[in-house]
Amino acid sequence: ETSLIPHVNAGVMSEAELLKLRDVSGSMGLMLESVSRLLLEPGMPHAACPDKDPDVRLKVLERAGWLRIPFTTGLLVGIGDTRRDRVDGLLRIRDLHNKYGHIQEVIIQNFVPKENTAMRGVAPATLDEMLFTVAACRLLMPEQNIQVP
Repeated sequence: ETSLIPHVNAGVMSEAELLKLRDVSGSMGLMLESVSRLLLEPGMPHAACPDKDPDVRLKVLERAGWLRIPFTTGLLVGIGDTRRDRVDGLLRIRDLHNKYGHIQEVIIQNFVPKENTAMRGVAPATLDEMLFTVAACRLLMPEQNIQVP
């Protein structure tokens, strides 16, 4: 028994799974990462990763809103996405929040390549792209909490 209240990042979840966790967590999270369908194509970062499909992730975010679960989400900058993709993703997050009021924080996460991964040779997100994305988030969601790790 503890006074700590967990924040759950369990990935893509069904309505039943969200409901089970709602009673034991203060909030939950799932990064949208990107709305770009190009990233699902062969050779791209989300190829063969059905849980990375933006439609699947947006459905979880909407389901959480409908269930009135406080949620954290955000974008991953620099994985093959464009500025337009990021603005579109931020607009989708904003629209869901405007409809349900459940997005408590938007994370703008920079991609950093890791050794021994398929993306080890990809350049990390640039400061300019991070600044653009944070500025776009602030303009589109002026009252929203923004986290930039």
